[in-house]
Amino acid sequence: MKRQLLLASAAILSFFLITSCASERDKAAREIAALEKQLIEQTTQPGADKLNALMDLYTGFIDNNPKDTASPQYLYKAINLAMGMNNGEKAMELADRYLNEYSNSPKLPEAIFLKAYIYENQLSNLGMAQKTYRDFLTRFPDHELADDAEAALLYLGKSPEEMVREFEKQAAEQAAAAGKTE
Repeated sequence: MKRQLLLASAAILSFFLITSCASERDKAAREIAALEKQLIEQTTQPGADKLNALMDLYTGFIDNNPKDTASPQYLYKAINLAMGMNNGEKAMELADRYLNEYSNSPKLPEAIFLKAYIYENQLSNLGMAQKTYRDFLTRFPDHELADDAEAALLYLGKSPEEMVREFEKQAAEQAAAAGKTE
């Protein structure tokens, strides 16, 4: 009788722990969805407090639910959010976390591309940007972002003025070549 009572108690306790964890997860997901919706519907530039709150919700969810299928999606969103907040250090930290923890995710190519972009545009580390773009192209040569990675490598470190001059030169060469074939 004592053993049955003990087993029943353990089963009830397990049930409450499982439902409590699930409800915490669901509550966190609802908070994220609500704040995302609020930010999307907002007509003015969101304040740093709301953006930081969303970042905290994303990272809190991931920390508490690392194996949840939503965690890689939230981490990917957190990377983009950090980039949008112009926080390259945080974006790089999150990109590295993504690559380490979710290396089998379908968004892995995009995460590698974002890491290269962060190196280039937010951390001004052109050497690491070049290395990461090349890594991306080696691993994913047929990915839809491959052309973007090739273009990034072609123009890496060039000023907008240098890029305009190159575009103008290419356009003139194409026009001259078109004139010769007529």
